[in-house]
Amino acid sequence: MRRNTIILISLALILGIKFWPKRASQNDKEKVLHLAMERRIQGLDPAATINICEVRVLAKAYEGLLEYHYWKRPFELTPNLAVAMPVVSEDGLTYTFTLKPGVYFQDNACFPNGKGREVTAKDFVYSLKRIADPAVQSPYFSELEPIIKGMDAFRTQLQQHKGDYGIPMEGVQALDNYTLQFTLTKPSTLFLHFLAQHFTSVVPQEAVAYYGADFVSHPVGTGPFTLEQFSPQDNKIILTKNKHFRNKFFPAVTAEESDLAEASGKQLPFVDTIIYHTLPEEQPRWLQFKEKKIDCLDVVDEYLPSVFKHKQFNPALHQAGIKLLATNRGFIGYIGFNCCQKPLDNIKLRQAISLAFDRAAFKKTFREDLGEIVHSFIPDSFVGYSETFTNPYAIYDIEKAKQYLAEAGYPGGQGLPILTISGLEHKKAQLDFFDQYMRKIGIKVEVQPYIFSELKEKLHKGNYMLIALHEYFDYPDTAAVFNILRNPYRGAMIIRDQKFNQLYDETTQKIADPAAQVSGYAQLNALATELTPALLFPSLPEYVLVNKRVKYYRPCPYNFGMEQYVDVA
Repeated sequence: MRRNTIILISLALILGIKFWPKRASQNDKEKVLHLAMERRIQGLDPAATINICEVRVLAKAYEGLLEYHYWKRPFELTPNLAVAMPVVSEDGLTYTFTLKPGVYFQDNACFPNGKGREVTAKDFVYSLKRIADPAVQSPYFSELEPIIKGMDAFRTQLQQHKGDYGIPMEGVQALDNYTLQFTLTKPSTLFLHFLAQHFTSVVPQEAVAYYGADFVSHPVGTGPFTLEQFSPQDNKIILTKNKHFRNKFFPAVTAEESDLAEASGKQLPFVDTIIYHTLPEEQPRWLQFKEKKIDCLDVVDEYLPSVFKHKQFNPALHQAGIKLLATNRGFIGYIGFNCCQKPLDNIKLRQAISLAFDRAAFKKTFREDLGEIVHSFIPDSFVGYSETFTNPYAIYDIEKAKQYLAEAGYPGGQGLPILTISGLEHKKAQLDFFDQYMRKIGIKVEVQPYIFSELKEKLHKGNYMLIALHEYFDYPDTAAVFNILRNPYRGAMIIRDQKFNQLYDETTQKIADPAAQVSGYAQLNALATELTPALLFPSLPEYVLVNKRVKYYRPCPYNFGMEQYVDVA
């Protein structure tokens, strides 16, 4: 028998017959999701980053107490690392969460023997304290400090006793290993939304201590994916399935979501690997998608002529099995005015500029005549939106623009210095379009195109007169819109007005009275319109192209960890 076996093996070797698969064939069976990244990322600290590309990556590795339900619309908050939604006191000031037991940090060299440990309430206390630490330079401190009790006092003490996280923070307490309690200074519409964001994700103290300044390159969270390959110089970012991810299942679906029925109740995540390909330029991204090297592609203005024909989805793409999906995420494209600088501190000048801009012509020139002219700061999918609201400064009217320019003290543009408008290089044609229309009323404009990093620096330093940007609202809540308008760390639509700030505070605290909130939002919208901190571009839904092999994809723009719900054939 042994001799016959040897003969059979020898014959097999001669003929090249394989008794066992090679590693390559095992890799062929792996499910890999290929995505595009618009720009290189620099770091992955949840408390510090504001770059949306960085957030997309770190949200695969880090998690928080809450998340947004994957397929329910309107968007709905749901427990993630919490067992359930919190118990809230009658006065709306105390929120008590119970944590899920058996949630572990990913295996990493920062832990003894490289084995991840269980998450406790103290880890959340530590993570919130990092946001208050001046050394971390978190841009989110300004959002949390006004509502979490004792956060500012903790920061003050930490400035005197650097790195001493043993100092208590009154508003965030670990009552036991699995009970976390927040105490607020006032009721807040946005507080629960904050707990679904990347910046309140749980971070282990061991990782921060072990990696030091290099912590930004070594994310250690509880999420469904771990970072396999990352360097700021790389053109690829690779994440692999967390082999010890807890039991988390695809949410049960309704009859209306029949295409998701196959996924219902299955363990997450579905794919083994996510590869982000860094492709800063639009044309290479488009070609990679058409060649099926990229699975999903966000539709930017430059793709619209190829994606739509006569305002309908291109039949050629449909025949190729490509799906066009859309979501009405809160999103605004705009030209922001630096209201703190002369001459744009002049309201009449800002209103004149807005009146002189032909939005309908812009839509035809750059958007295939798709979308709608935006009158309201409140997006049409948000509470408080009114179809009947008309922005008098969003209506193209050259004669009225000239009148307002004269009332601003610059008849025919006389005495007005040259205005500079900054924007991204690949959007220069849109900046030139703006210049063309301003000259019709006597305003001279200098167009200044920049690469993203340069534009970002100008924005943060406030070193601009006019600047073309787009703004994603972090939360599907109307309060988020007006929070951005008063937050100096976000965008360029900043309103510095005492009446506006007071009205915002009053409105967002009326959690128990939805009708009063809607009324307050209407007043805020009217006031923001009159103050004119920005000229709003026409809006479009957020379109995504998805290749045929991708399954269960739902645009879920507020859940940056959504790829755990996506599968590939």
